[in-house]
Amino acid sequence: MTLRLLEVDVPAYSNQRQMRDIACRVEPVRATEAGSHVLSIFQDNAELAGIPVVDECNRPIGIVQRRDFFLRLGQRFGYEVYANRPISLLMECEPIQVDVHEKVSDFVATILNIRSLNQINEFIITECGQYYGLGSALSLTRSLHAQAMDTINELNKIAGELRQANKTIMRDKSFISGIVDNIPTAIQVRDIKTGDIIVHNKAAEEYGLQTAASYAGMLLDAPLQLDGELAEDPFLYQQPEAVEETLVDREGRARVVSRHDLLIADDDGNMRWKLCVADDITEYRDAQRRIERLAHYDSLTGLPNRYYLGIRLGELSQDLSNPFVLLYIDLDYFKSINDMYGHSGGDELLIAAANRLKACCREEDFVARLGGDEFAVIWQHCGPLDEIESRLEELVASLGRPYIIQGAEAKSGASIGAAGFPLQAGDVTTLLQYADMALYRAKALGRCQHKLFDTDLSYEILERAELVAALHRLVEGDGLLLHYQPIYGIHARKVQSYEALARWNHPERGMIPPDVFIRLAEETGLIHQLGERILHLACSEALNWPAHINVSVNVSPLQLKNRKFPEIVKNVLEKTGLNGARLEVEITESVLMDEYEHKNVILNELKALGCKISMDDFGTGYSSLSYLWKFSFDKIKIDRSFIQALPDPTAKEIIQAILGIASIRAMTVTVEGVETAAQLQMVSNMGCSEAQGYYLGRPQQQAIAGTRDTETALVWE
Repeated sequence: MTLRLLEVDVPAYSNQRQMRDIACRVEPVRATEAGSHVLSIFQDNAELAGIPVVDECNRPIGIVQRRDFFLRLGQRFGYEVYANRPISLLMECEPIQVDVHEKVSDFVATILNIRSLNQINEFIITECGQYYGLGSALSLTRSLHAQAMDTINELNKIAGELRQANKTIMRDKSFISGIVDNIPTAIQVRDIKTGDIIVHNKAAEEYGLQTAASYAGMLLDAPLQLDGELAEDPFLYQQPEAVEETLVDREGRARVVSRHDLLIADDDGNMRWKLCVADDITEYRDAQRRIERLAHYDSLTGLPNRYYLGIRLGELSQDLSNPFVLLYIDLDYFKSINDMYGHSGGDELLIAAANRLKACCREEDFVARLGGDEFAVIWQHCGPLDEIESRLEELVASLGRPYIIQGAEAKSGASIGAAGFPLQAGDVTTLLQYADMALYRAKALGRCQHKLFDTDLSYEILERAELVAALHRLVEGDGLLLHYQPIYGIHARKVQSYEALARWNHPERGMIPPDVFIRLAEETGLIHQLGERILHLACSEALNWPAHINVSVNVSPLQLKNRKFPEIVKNVLEKTGLNGARLEVEITESVLMDEYEHKNVILNELKALGCKISMDDFGTGYSSLSYLWKFSFDKIKIDRSFIQALPDPTAKEIIQAILGIASIRAMTVTVEGVETAAQLQMVSNMGCSEAQGYYLGRPQQQAIAGTRDTETALVWE
């Protein structure tokens, strides 16, 4: 009998056993075997409870039960009857059969629906319809017991793991709760249906997030409400995922909060909770405002800076129907006040001037500081030309009144250049250029002057553009000349050196003054190429002179800002073959006014090449005796203004003071501007080392070294 197993809902533990596991591999017999043979098998195997009977294909057809077999043989004449007869007469013809792959639990459940377990004797286990092994109620009982023990052990293991998992979950929950409650980000979770707060950490409490349960049944797309109003931010609606709001915290302080909202679904996919994450960005916004102010405003005066001025000009220039006037303002005597009172005194002057500028302007006007002592003003809604001129005069008069600097009265003033938009300049770049040209013209007129841009200045701009174009050709040597003026040793009465003076012979304009084209070269950045060209020509010419005569070359302050300038000088000396000891580099006092450490390094590198360093025009504008101590100059050239003032006692005392310092520092002193025999005699008597001036020799294109000695003999007679 083959049983149809029932589908029983038994937990699928990993230790579930199959019928294969309980099969006893008893050797089967054929149906034709004699009873005596089966008897001998039972006798040899006392524990054998049954013997399976199979056909020629090994398919089970019955089973001989031990108990039934011996009952039959034990009857009167039983042995004689069955001993030699086929065992098929003694077998159970419809034994219980079950496949090896069936689970023991399923088989037992099926059997128990038919009979009790103690009514089961032996049964046959098959594989693919063929005999595999023999099973019994005892083997089933043992298997069920073992499986039950395995199940109990596994359940105990699972229970332990669940307890450990529960501990881990509780620990993680406590850990996460601690983090959520103590992080500076505010977190709040609400139940959408009931409005109840599920999570509300300390930061949310401090920020002032609402806790009232007034959210039951709210719309899913409605923003989570907070105490406070939306911050006025122009980017608010462009970035809906990040909403900024101003809240009032528990201490009554206004805080700017950046909030993100997120809807969370339940297991059924319905939006159930609303998560609000908010960060306090008050300090970030404050820092951002400070950075914006630093980027757009001058830290000293509080006025808008050059960058902000550019932005404002760009905005105003978009409307051609709204004319305005741009003013460039440069304070007069600022450097003198800065030298006299120090940087703090200079700062006081700048702040006072800025306040006067604001006081003289209307509310809609724009006042900016460009840097240093330079300011700019935008006048909007200006009237006719005479009204603009009148306002310029008032502004010059206001800035020209005395200032109180460190408790003392100081005189300053301002030069102002102005240009209009769009009447005179049609774009911002041109407007800035015109205002700068007007300022330059105002400064040329003298101190405390103003100039409004006009057609004459427009002509100057065109002329300047032509000169700049020609200047590029000058740098290549086209039209560049060097004139040489002798410098005499007063005691030796011989030429000691020549000063190389650059000249520009323009093909159409003739000789261009040095102060014009040198300044233009500095403004256009061509001074570096021009300076190198002049240096090369001067060193080449000096090779034609006697070895004891040096050449002196003036160097622009901009050239000394070039870190590669010593390398340029070295290359020129190598190419020309001139000994570095024969080259004198002349600088003015203004060179050392800024970036002293950088320029000091460059000057020392020049001295390392053997070059001599001279301070030209000493005593004018920026005089500071500290420079004579900071750097070891080889020569001081006293400005011609002191020589022209002789025999004034003050001028004489200043020259003698300079000579005293020079003798301590072992410096040569050269006086410039000697134009008479009397002046030469006076500086000779005072102990000056060298003299230079028209009386001793005018600048000439060719140095006449050695031919002037006999001529100068007459000078000291």
